[in-house]
Amino acid sequence: VQDQYEKTGISDLINSEEGTIFVEMAALANDSTNRYISINDGSSSNRMILKFGTSSNNISALGLGTATSFNMVNSGATITTMNKIALKYKANDCALWINGVEVATDLTFTAYAAGTLNQINLSNYAGTSQFLDAKVKQLQVFKTALTDTQLAALTS
Repeated sequence: VQDQYEKTGISDLINSEEGTIFVEMAALANDSTNRYISINDGSSSNRMILKFGTSSNNISALGLGTATSFNMVNSGATITTMNKIALKYKANDCALWINGVEVATDLTFTAYAAGTLNQINLSNYAGTSQFLDAKVKQLQVFKTALTDTQLAALTS
């Protein structure tokens, strides 16, 4: 049994040029299954992704579809217990935070053009594949890239 959620008309709540995705969640199993949360444009081309990956206890953040994309990976958390995870993104300043610690950065990312990202999915993109299959306590999207102090507090 799984819940599926869709909310339209939220594009004005998403900033394509910078922002922060925060989630407190635990995977249902550590079974080498990709489990995605994405902010995207409805295609596989432009996506900001937080995911539990195919390697054991792997948490990743990806930014795809710009001139310089990124893929940040961390395997230091147990994905079947609740983790507080945040992805901060803006031009030349992206960071992955897990449980109060900055675990990866990317300083080369090219931001999306304004209005590119317009939906949130608990799947790879557009609700089409690789569903989240996780327990989620909270999911928040911020229209600004939070500061390191704010990210540390939010994920602690």
